[in-house]
Amino acid sequence: MVLCSVQPWLQQLRLTGGSTLRITIRREQPKDYRAVEELTREAFWGSMDHRTCDGEHLLVHKLRKQPCFVPELDFVAEAEGQLAGHIIYSRARVITAAGDEIEVLTFGPLSVLPEYKKKGVGSALMRHSITEAKILGYAIIIYGHPDYYPRFGFRPASAFGITSQDGRSFDALMALPLYDGALGGVTGRFVCDEVYNMDPQAVEEFDQTFPAKEPAVLPPITLLTAKLPERILRAFQRQEIKYVSQLQRYSGAEMLRWEGIDEPALVQINAALKEMGQPKKLLPTSCFLQLAEMGVRMPIVHKIREKAGIAVYKVQSEGKHCVLKVFEKAADRREIDNYKILASLGIPTLPMLKHTACALLLPDVENSPEYRLGCEEDLADLKVASALARWYRKLHGKGRAYLRQTDLALYDETDKITLANLDMVAHKTNTVANPLWQIIRQHFAEIRRRIAALPRTLTYNDFYWTNLVVARDRSEAMMLDFNLLGKGYVYGDLHNVTSALSPEAAAAFRREYGQVFREEEKEAHECLSPLVGLIVACERESFPQWALPALEELKNGAVQENLIQWLNSQNWLP
Repeated sequence: MVLCSVQPWLQQLRLTGGSTLRITIRREQPKDYRAVEELTREAFWGSMDHRTCDGEHLLVHKLRKQPCFVPELDFVAEAEGQLAGHIIYSRARVITAAGDEIEVLTFGPLSVLPEYKKKGVGSALMRHSITEAKILGYAIIIYGHPDYYPRFGFRPASAFGITSQDGRSFDALMALPLYDGALGGVTGRFVCDEVYNMDPQAVEEFDQTFPAKEPAVLPPITLLTAKLPERILRAFQRQEIKYVSQLQRYSGAEMLRWEGIDEPALVQINAALKEMGQPKKLLPTSCFLQLAEMGVRMPIVHKIREKAGIAVYKVQSEGKHCVLKVFEKAADRREIDNYKILASLGIPTLPMLKHTACALLLPDVENSPEYRLGCEEDLADLKVASALARWYRKLHGKGRAYLRQTDLALYDETDKITLANLDMVAHKTNTVANPLWQIIRQHFAEIRRRIAALPRTLTYNDFYWTNLVVARDRSEAMMLDFNLLGKGYVYGDLHNVTSALSPEAAAAFRREYGQVFREEEKEAHECLSPLVGLIVACERESFPQWALPALEELKNGAVQENLIQWLNSQNWLP
């Protein structure tokens, strides 16, 4: 026996402009049948390449009478008391190579009245029905919009070894395991009930029982491509795409495999789709695609920030609170490996719960009973400073041994010190005439030799209180955001911390850390640090405030003086 909630489910959604929409989800009743069929007809009128309805209203009409129909998962949505949407489920099968049949769920059509689209009605139906379907313990496999359903956790069925009935794979065939392992070992052909095979004549006859309606005018693809490069139009023509709505059959990932379509082109296509009010295609680094690949079901996602190709999101799923970090640039994805390195060394960090090639998932510290995010007051807290020193001491201690055993090309901020980068700084800061640059050119080989001779360990390189995690009893402290973790010298890493702490907290940090840095590290740092800072600052579109002290040191001769002192010093390793 299947037990599902029969109580209406209520949700209030805040719309653009501040108004709210009251949505009620309840089971469909016989008195709703004709109204739901009319709703379905309206929802699919002029979809894809059909100027009328392609039979979805007849499918709903017939499904209710079939043995495959699941009445416990037949829901309507009411918005402010008006029927606004509908979803219907049925049983289907995956037939394995050995001929075994495994029962799964499928749904569709999912229908929303045009005036309620993009207002959360479809999402409300999906979330409620999936929650109820989970009681059945199946996986769900559907044919649907491949750039819409990933937001609920759906992935291409091919990822599970499941194809269409005729053995084809395409992204519009999607699957969602309703619990971990629901599709474990399940491979084969997806077969839905024969009721889904619509007879065009029967569709036409059924449609004649509804009020007459003018066929829709489908926007031609040329409306979309009018402002796009010619190669994009040619790509669409090769796929025989005549109407804009036909793009809904393909995922962004599939389109990227077409000749003439790359990521910049897909961004242009999305901009044009947005202007037309059409759904956009998901880019490969979409947060929904990453979460779906991680197996995160029905996530509620809120973007925290996006900067320099790194996007951070708060994620809530099945009662768990997490943070997703997505890296657009390949170089920034080193943070995923950095978490693995730190975990292998036993360095305390937030656990990396899951990851893909370009994203990682962490616990949300703001919902942790044990830890909290750092605050500015922590910079003056002696207990926090001592806990932080213990973390850095462990990082540096284990880092030395690790670097002796690995040949990985880790991030090293001194790699930025190149003649080309220094020329860039000279021009962008209008200091080309500064004598420092000539001195560096004359002694560059020696400078690089001395940099290479500095003792190395793993270094954090990015200290600030916003990257700090503190135990609620202040007994522990650790860092997060390891994008700049790499190899470096101890003095530079410690100076990054102590220069941000209050004098008393800095003293507590040094006492707890307990180890003495080498003098040549300090001498090197006093000239190398401002140079690295200026290079990083000049790589940005606008010069950041935090780099102004380094610029002043350049202009007043302090960097030059420290460089000469370092070059004349005997405190370096031969």
